Amino acid sequence: MKRIALYFGLLLLAGCRSQEAVINDIDLTITVERLDRELYAIVRDSAYQQLQGLQEKYGTFFDTFNGQIIRIGNSRNALYPELLSRFMQHDVVRSAYEKTMEVFPDMTVLNEDLTGAFKHVKFYFPSLPAPRVIACVSGFNTAMMLTDEAVGIGLDRFLGSDYTLYASLGYARYLQYNMRPERIAPECVRTWLLGAYPEPAGQAGTLLAMLLYEGKLLYALERCFPGQPLERLTGFTPEQLQWCVNNEQQMWKYLVEQQLLYNTNFLTMRKFIGDAPFTPDFTQESPGKAVNFTGYRIVKNYMERTGCSFEDLMQQQDALQLLKEARYNP
Repeated sequence: MKRIALYFGLLLLAGCRSQEAVINDIDLTITVERLDRELYAIVRDSAYQQLQGLQEKYGTFFDTFNGQIIRIGNSRNALYPELLSRFMQHDVVRSAYEKTMEVFPDMTVLNEDLTGAFKHVKFYFPSLPAPRVIACVSGFNTAMMLTDEAVGIGLDRFLGSDYTLYASLGYARYLQYNMRPERIAPECVRTWLLGAYPEPAGQAGTLLAMLLYEGKLLYALERCFPGQPLERLTGFTPEQLQWCVNNEQQMWKYLVEQQLLYNTNFLTMRKFIGDAPFTPDFTQESPGKAVNFTGYRIVKNYMERTGCSFEDLMQQQDALQLLKEARYNP
């Protein structure tokens, strides 16, 4: 009996290994483009005639940045150079940019991290093109931006958890924890996958659908960042992640017994999937969005049992069917 069990275990391990990415032959390099530097150079040198070149270089991303992120309007507007200068020279924004240049004097480490991650994305999602990755200073308005062809990084939202300006601006301590450089690459990949595989409209109203959707994203991140600790990908502290591991069974039992899986009440949903220092229905040692870990565990079961492709996983919109096939029983 032990020999049969051992053989079955080896088969499972072999199945898992067979899905490991082989990326050596994937020709892909991610180089983060520094819009922040280019804009500050133009403002510093009053070389506003160069803005047309930036418009051509960055295209729709430049429009999104100006119109939706820093909200100064179209770069073709006659007042745009003055409005841009006011934004860039604002004391808070200028201070953030100076700190950005200290933390990110070059992008070598991030380029390598993103290149490896997006090679894995290409392996698991062959039809998904790699994005341009563009860095900027957003005036603390956003951490990530998304257009059809690019992911934007608001570098001023990743200057380190101890950056004093975050507290001055009113960011809660639990939010500051994830405003670290090492969170950039996972957030970039997650944002690109969000754009490629948006939340299924017909299923988004239930807690089950939401936690499975987040579970898909987290499982994909785990495979695209092999060897990285799961807390880096979840944004949980090591202690919070350990709490999830220790309480996996209790979380699932609570969701089932309280009949929460098919709950569609906005306020109830927000308690479980909204940003928070902890999950109110659990203990204060739990992380906010702790149920994302449950979703990840269900999806992991599903993938190990079905062996389906990542593209099929992301396109699976029947949350109940996925749960049934996962046979999740913590």
